[in-house]
Amino acid sequence: MPRVTSPRAEATAATRAGLVEAATALFAERGFAETSIDDVAAVAGMTKGAVYHHFAGKAALFEAVFSAQEAEVHARLSAALDDAGDHLAGAHAALTTFLEACTEPTYGRIVFRDGPLALGWERWRECELDYAYAFIARVLDGLAREGHLRRPPGASYPTLVLGMLSSAGQLLGQAPPAQHAALRAELLGFFDQVIAGMTGR
Repeated sequence: MPRVTSPRAEATAATRAGLVEAATALFAERGFAETSIDDVAAVAGMTKGAVYHHFAGKAALFEAVFSAQEAEVHARLSAALDDAGDHLAGAHAALTTFLEACTEPTYGRIVFRDGPLALGWERWRECELDYAYAFIARVLDGLAREGHLRRPPGASYPTLVLGMLSSAGQLLGQAPPAQHAALRAELLGFFDQVIAGMTGR
């Protein structure tokens, strides 16, 4: 049976989505530090009180924006993995997709440039783990299942891989746009060597 949503719930969801959309544009353009709740309310065409009705403060609003960005990019990563012929090709496709996303002004700035500042380092790492750990574990398990890995992945592997990817994301998120292409190619070459070392290919 389809879930029935009340008009009030739909209006609440629409208001929240409008605030997240407005905040996303402002955080991407100005950054977390230079964006105020007043700015978000003005762009969304709402009152400041409406913002605080849905979010406890600017950090909570930023986390909602952060989560939306991560969800969208991880959907793209899953599609890249699923569309590949096997997990080895899928790992490369997902990696390429991730590095490209990190050079995008919205994702790169919100997740990797401003994320640690706005959320605090510990919360930022928790959010990264929430979104990326299961995906990385899925890729590693698939590589092992298909016989690509030299040895079974250890329990620490997803966390170690996440650390490397997060560092790459921060490098790209903080680099000037003019350096993105060269840096992305350099990082892709590095990760290709990591994959080659793990697979012997």
